[in-house]
Amino acid sequence: MRRAWLTAWLVLLVCAVDAVAQPAQTFVLGGPTRPWRGGGLGTDPVFVLNAFSGEVELTNSPDGSIDYDYSPGWIAPLRFDEGENIAARVLVSGKVTAPTSGRIPPSQLEGVVNGDHELAFERKPTLFEPRVTTRGIWLILDFGSPVGVSRVRFYPRNTVVETPSAPFHNDFLRGYEVWINEELDSFTTPDVLVARNAENEEPIVDIAVPSQYARYVKIKSLVDQPFEIDEVEVYGTGFLRRGTYYTDIIDMGDRAAIGAVDWVEDALGTPEFSSLSVRVRTGLDDTPLVFREFIPGVLPGEGTYVEVTRQQYAELVPTSRGGIIEDTDHWSPWFAASNGDLIAAPNPRRYVQFQFEFNGDLFAARRVDEMSFAYIQPPIAGRLVAEVFPRLAEAEKAATFRYAVRLFQVGGAVRGFDRIEVDTGVAASAVREVKLNGEPYDFNVDFIESDGFGISFAQVRDEGALLELTFDLPIFRFGTTFSGRAYTSRAPEVPQAFTPGDAVQFEPADIAELSGLSVAIPKPQIGKLVGDIAIDTSIFTPNGDGVNDAWSVFFNVLQLTRPAPVQLEIYDVAGRRLGALLDEERGIGPVQLAWDGTLDGVRLLPGTYVWVLRVRANAFEERHMGTLGIAY
Repeated sequence: MRRAWLTAWLVLLVCAVDAVAQPAQTFVLGGPTRPWRGGGLGTDPVFVLNAFSGEVELTNSPDGSIDYDYSPGWIAPLRFDEGENIAARVLVSGKVTAPTSGRIPPSQLEGVVNGDHELAFERKPTLFEPRVTTRGIWLILDFGSPVGVSRVRFYPRNTVVETPSAPFHNDFLRGYEVWINEELDSFTTPDVLVARNAENEEPIVDIAVPSQYARYVKIKSLVDQPFEIDEVEVYGTGFLRRGTYYTDIIDMGDRAAIGAVDWVEDALGTPEFSSLSVRVRTGLDDTPLVFREFIPGVLPGEGTYVEVTRQQYAELVPTSRGGIIEDTDHWSPWFAASNGDLIAAPNPRRYVQFQFEFNGDLFAARRVDEMSFAYIQPPIAGRLVAEVFPRLAEAEKAATFRYAVRLFQVGGAVRGFDRIEVDTGVAASAVREVKLNGEPYDFNVDFIESDGFGISFAQVRDEGALLELTFDLPIFRFGTTFSGRAYTSRAPEVPQAFTPGDAVQFEPADIAELSGLSVAIPKPQIGKLVGDIAIDTSIFTPNGDGVNDAWSVFFNVLQLTRPAPVQLEIYDVAGRRLGALLDEERGIGPVQLAWDGTLDGVRLLPGTYVWVLRVRANAFEERHMGTLGIAY
């Protein structure tokens, strides 16, 4: 019995070790195994069409705006060939109306775009309606969103297609106007007239339209004669302005840590006219929606909601349907994703979904070949909570920071980590005093660079394990965030990002509710783009004798989140600009210059000059100025 128990224990131990030792796997969407059209071979996305009736649509492109065939293997916004009649799209994402015609059978309205040549939109007398208004009748195709249009054609029955049972080829529209509108019809976006003919003699009206976007195509009757329209054909061109693609709900099989997400992106046409944005969300179950049954209470207005399946919801009587809502308990919000970066959505989780939003112009668009990411199971940790202390430090002064990372397993096996990286924005001067659970812990400094540092150590894996370290560096901008991530050497391609939070109480002044990874600067320093300006002398003598030959200036650029224009210019006392010692984009950090008194190779004459330092950030410019003297 004891031997059997020992054998079982050893098997479990080996399995656990094997799981931790598993290398990273790669998920690829867009290749032959998981084509874009299949969505990733997961659970189809569900989009609510009518919450009251429970009507939903299962699709990867809810508005049919994605093209899978224009570039095989890629996805892009839907593109139309100029010989393609796209009028039937109004039945998918728009509608057909005749607002000045009274009650018209829906079949007649649908019949003008669905290719049924036995059915037509008619304005002709009948036994039940002997007097019919024909002048001023509008027939409007609303595509729901702008589409590229190059041609409009309309005609009665028995013309383009022979219909002996409906020989009404002479009942064509003998006077018309054709209007289009790119957006909603309003004062700011009026309809545009593209054709007018008050004495039409052609049964088949065929109008070339300069290639442009149109949401609405409108036909207006100008005559009193009865008429019919069998089909309105709208010929498309170019790309849809917007296209949206959702992956399936991707099931990793168990909770997984997802590494950096990469996709292959290409610009079609002029790159400046198109863009692509990608978002991601993660979940704990396979549906981001909650279908609710309403169970009435004893008193009017009382009741409770119970979650049911999508199929059960559709079978409920209308009064018991409690609505369809987003599942915010088990699914994260959408987070922006950057190509080549870790996702910001909660991680690790079992389920993940991506959204691709294409924006472009008629002949400019983006396309995506494939998307991929590496993942590991089990993850490095269930959660890695990190914080920095202190959370207030003066700019331009060296400061010492303490950093803590606590590991939480959260419901399953974890791999642990043996390396971390911390983003600092500037180079640290030292990394020291690494501790594990309060005891000194051996470590190696892997690198210290201008934007962060990395250290490695023996594996940290136990529940609640606390890693602490100390580092020194100057702080340059408001809201500096010391984000970081952990690695395991067995799968270094999949790091796990730290979650800001309360990892440890560094000292009594460390308030848990304020714990995080951001460090601010004192209020009087907020808003400054330039720190103290140090000038070694106001008068210099550039005569080549090696003494006082240069004018030296030192300052720090502060608080920029991205490089911005920095200029240091020289003026004469009359205000004339003579030249620039510095004119380039700089990020946060120190700037040091030594000037020898020449501009463009020409030595300035002795005298007094004015220096002006400018730093621009968005619409704000900070300016400093002073005087200097040249003597020989």
